[in-house]
Amino acid sequence: MTINYDEKRSFYRMAVDCHVEFSRVGSSEKFKGEGKNLSANGVKFITDEKLAEGDKLDVIVHPVIQTVSPLKASATVVRVDADEDNGQYIVGLSMQEVL
Repeated sequence: MTINYDEKRSFYRMAVDCHVEFSRVGSSEKFKGEGKNLSANGVKFITDEKLAEGDKLDVIVHPVIQTVSPLKASATVVRVDADEDNGQYIVGLSMQEVL
């Protein structure tokens, strides 16, 4: 089976529908987001919390299917785009370590 893959990224991105829980490293304050895609080394999600490129986060990706374990990782924010229509932020993370 051949898959036509024209993407130039190192890893394929898979669309996901999941909950993302995160906190800044060193903080106990937790925030939530909605996952949009996942790859071998990154996560894209939407959140109400304003983040900045370079922020270090502890992240838990909770799959909708309860038989799959949550993904826990240490990550760095590599991209933030404001969604001005609804006051949310589209965030791209690079995972440094899966815990």
